[in-house]
Amino acid sequence: MTKPSNNLPKSEPVLRIGIILPVDYRKSIEISFTNPSQYKIDSKIQISLISSKLRISKNDGDVKIIKKDIEFDGHGITVHNVPAGRGFHWEKTINVTLPGDVQITNRDGYLLVINEVPLEQYLACVAVSEMSGACPPSLLEAQTITARSWILAAVEKKHADLGIDACSDDCCQRYQGLGQMTETSKHAVNNSRGQVLIYENEICDARYSKSCGGITESAENVWDMPITPYLTSVYDGPETDIKIGWDKLFTDNPKTFCSPAFVDENELHQYLGNVDKKGQYFRWHERYTQEEFCEFFSKNVQEDVTHITKIDVLNRGHSGRINHLVLYYQTSDGKFEILEIKSEYDIRKILHPSFLYSSCFVINMDDKHIEFHGAGWGHGVGLCQIGALGMALHGYITEEILAHYFKNTKLKTLY
Repeated sequence: MTKPSNNLPKSEPVLRIGIILPVDYRKSIEISFTNPSQYKIDSKIQISLISSKLRISKNDGDVKIIKKDIEFDGHGITVHNVPAGRGFHWEKTINVTLPGDVQITNRDGYLLVINEVPLEQYLACVAVSEMSGACPPSLLEAQTITARSWILAAVEKKHADLGIDACSDDCCQRYQGLGQMTETSKHAVNNSRGQVLIYENEICDARYSKSCGGITESAENVWDMPITPYLTSVYDGPETDIKIGWDKLFTDNPKTFCSPAFVDENELHQYLGNVDKKGQYFRWHERYTQEEFCEFFSKNVQEDVTHITKIDVLNRGHSGRINHLVLYYQTSDGKFEILEIKSEYDIRKILHPSFLYSSCFVINMDDKHIEFHGAGWGHGVGLCQIGALGMALHGYITEEILAHYFKNTKLKTLY
């Protein structure tokens, strides 16, 4: 994807999205087709498309599979066993059917699989990968505009060394192909075609997470970035000017858009993405024995830890998400050690066997047990997906949802 210097493209770009990355350590992959006759193969070796399935290895050299007709017709190339949720508690492998072309290369002895796809076709799949196609149109439109803004702003450039615009996983934004498409979701993308969020004539670096837990977080409390006016903390309720401390989220029963007052958690599963874990997204509870905690904590810090003596929270963001804490522990050789953790991400990674749902939690512990009582899923910055769902289910339109989460922004149609 190439962008004009003013950050406002005048036509729909083609993206390069990483599907299988070198960090997946794949030496071969299986590919199948919904209709092989729609594709041709550009390769130095002879590969036949008579069969609907192919196995391609790192020794086959560069291979490009090209769709003869770029029309968005529901046919695609299926890449089997694609990682989803790398490093998170919902990690699994799925089959992903992709529109557009697929390029396969050998990168340092492992496969790199790239999908070259027009932006709007990509977004149609992102909308129903992040949330279900059963969601109301206003939620799907808000999700699509947010995702379009993020990818076009291209601020993070997480995978620039691989020559791609983003990967297909949660570290960028979910892109799981055509499998969850519905007529409603396709219409939502077409209805918002080319629209982005703008702040001071620049495309917004729009962020989002599954559930803010009642208050969204300011970006500078999560990432090393300056204060961003459209990524500041907001109370996720109908009265946005209300001032409430994060501690009230646990002592009261706030009627926020992401709470059960707006989204029945017994019905929530039908609106979630295909790989999302069923659970309590607004409030959650994790309880470990000292032995259980020390077992996974030892692996995470690569020490033989026998006892956690104290956990001190040093700083929280506006939403209550912890971004600085100190953990005191004892090792098997009798030494007392201190670990200081200075980021929301590392807190979630180190204090859980796989990945903690959010860093907004209060701690109860004694000599035998450690308990986390938490709120929200994800970093909490920008659009709260379940909160936006609650708004959509209660009649809020796309523009109202975006204005709620991204203050001081405007909508602009680029093409």
